[in-house]
Amino acid sequence: MKPKKSGKAGKAETKTESIWAKEVFGNGGQFVNSIIGSSPIPAFIIGKDHLVIYWNKALEELSGIKAEEVVGTGQHWRAFYKSERPCMADLIVDELPDKVPHWYEGKYLKSKLIDEAYEATDFFPELGEKGRWLRFTAAVIRNAENAIIGAVETLENITEEKKAEEALLKAHENLESKVKDRTKELANANKALKETTDQLSLILESLPIVSCTCTADGNFRTTFISSSVKEITGYEPRQFTEHATFWQEHIHPDDQHDVLTKLQKSISKGKAQLEYRLRASDGSYRWFSDHRRLIKTSSPRRNYMVGAWRDITEEKRIRQEIELRLQQMIQSHKLTALGEVVTGVAHEINNPVSFIANNIPLLEEMWSTVEPILASNGASHPDWGDRGVSYVEVCMNMKEIIEEFKIGSNRIKRVVAGLKEFARADEAAPMKPVQIGEVIQGVLIIVGAQVRKTVSRIDLYVDQNLPPVQGHFQKIEQVLANLLINAHQSIPSDRKGRIIITARYLSAHHAVLIEIEDNGIGMAKEVQDRILEPFFTTRRDKEGTGLGLSISYGLVKEHHGIIGVLSRPGIGSRFSIYLPVKGQKMADIRPAILCIDSDAAYLDEIKMNFIDATKWICKKKDSPDHVMAYLEDHPEVDVVLSEINLPAMNGWELLKRIKERFPLMLVVLYDRAASALKRKENITVAPDYIIQKPFNITNLRQFIRRAGRQRL
Repeated sequence: MKPKKSGKAGKAETKTESIWAKEVFGNGGQFVNSIIGSSPIPAFIIGKDHLVIYWNKALEELSGIKAEEVVGTGQHWRAFYKSERPCMADLIVDELPDKVPHWYEGKYLKSKLIDEAYEATDFFPELGEKGRWLRFTAAVIRNAENAIIGAVETLENITEEKKAEEALLKAHENLESKVKDRTKELANANKALKETTDQLSLILESLPIVSCTCTADGNFRTTFISSSVKEITGYEPRQFTEHATFWQEHIHPDDQHDVLTKLQKSISKGKAQLEYRLRASDGSYRWFSDHRRLIKTSSPRRNYMVGAWRDITEEKRIRQEIELRLQQMIQSHKLTALGEVVTGVAHEINNPVSFIANNIPLLEEMWSTVEPILASNGASHPDWGDRGVSYVEVCMNMKEIIEEFKIGSNRIKRVVAGLKEFARADEAAPMKPVQIGEVIQGVLIIVGAQVRKTVSRIDLYVDQNLPPVQGHFQKIEQVLANLLINAHQSIPSDRKGRIIITARYLSAHHAVLIEIEDNGIGMAKEVQDRILEPFFTTRRDKEGTGLGLSISYGLVKEHHGIIGVLSRPGIGSRFSIYLPVKGQKMADIRPAILCIDSDAAYLDEIKMNFIDATKWICKKKDSPDHVMAYLEDHPEVDVVLSEINLPAMNGWELLKRIKERFPLMLVVLYDRAASALKRKENITVAPDYIIQKPFNITNLRQFIRRAGRQRL
């Protein structure tokens, strides 16, 4: 695997070319050297015998080692390591992929674009003043007989990624310019030129990008594109070059205008940085990061652009995932921080309140003693008149003041107790199996009469034989009672009130789900975002303390459960409580969008734009009953996005079924045919949003954001 040591490099040493160098570069070698040597991408090539054949200028600048010091030797490791060890190129030229993990454990992966190639990322402290991070790719080079004759290793300084991209664009410019200049000079060396071109193609295809050139005349016709485009998009390179508008036509309609506008501006600015979706051959869309630079020639009409595409589809998905996780983390940390704050507040308030509360009985007792003395000896004293107050007024006011002290003190005690309830840690009392059906019946006995003052119907849908949950009966009862009271208080007096209570087992989450839904005034998105915060209330004028829901949140959390809220202004609200049956902490549950369509490719496009989307490829056997059953089993779904003309059901009928059972569900209908968008006569409900296919994803995303999602 390791070459023989060649002693001190540079001086007093006769360097030998490898067998491959003699074989391949006998004719036209100077041309190949000038092409590769001028590339801005750091690279070196070794032969089968591990001797360095090429060490380009970019690598000289990166490593500080001149080509003459290492060409013909096996000392390429000096650029990256303190002591001798194999580089990636050494391992793959010896066909030892099983050795790669030993030297690059946790830092490498097999290239998705190139067979027999590996990619790795590592930090090299010896490079530069403070070290550099490099992404490097090593690939084998085979001859016409398919035998391994060497390996090429390219390196990318990702510490300054923009500089690396500019260097790559400059390499395209130099490569094309020199190829044109040398073509005439090598007219009599066609065979050598072909061999050189083949070797350059192998090196170019070793890079994990799509390189291209296009005209700079406003049409941006593709004049060259590397064959790696087929691995990513499924299209042949010739399809881009033979059809002048092939690339533009395959850009997503929502991105076309922005991309072409930026390219037009780049003709004067000299460069463009683009992000867009491109339709692949299978109908799906892939996200690309596209960097292009204007190359000026002696004639402005011959100016062109060189560029490099990078597939960032997976990066986009990961970014969306991170954003969702971040929002969940912010909410969790926010409530945790509030818990710590209110603990301190409760402690600070408790001491002076206790002092006041303890002295009120003493004050009351003292007044009870003093009052009869004043009545018998001082009621008629002339000083009362001089002071502008009567004995009767003093007695009455004193009693009222003491009574108000009592009321105020008791109210502060309740607030402090509420704060402690919100912020307390798990108590020592052991949890016991609790039957949720019994809790619901107990709650209705306690608050049923109060709730029925504004509610004409209380519908119960409690599954029989629900498995028990581990917890405290009274605390779960307290949560449900609080939610029922809030529900009835949200229903206006002039509305026929209805509350739906459901309880069912969710096998997918190993939890019992309790839902309390009302048809009250609902809540705006801004209110939902703060609904669990202590002291936040919309009923301040009616002596609301804003502690009820925050305490409920704390009690549910104590049971390792999850509480969620979905509300639509003017329609109503639904609170959901997930309680694990075995008392263990539940996995995260996030809101989801159910997307129903018969076109799998279109569903893939939607999924690419909505990380929380669940695809339903509608078949002839599917019916509204199947969709309703799915929604019952997946309460995290808060948006249904459906095509109207489906193989075995109609979107309008599905809308009717969904709104009857889930009135708070956001339903979006769409279809390619404009006639399908007209509501049927027998359908009395309207979708929340209706659009024609293909629709603008950005507009849909904005609508859903404005409408608000379920908060879990």
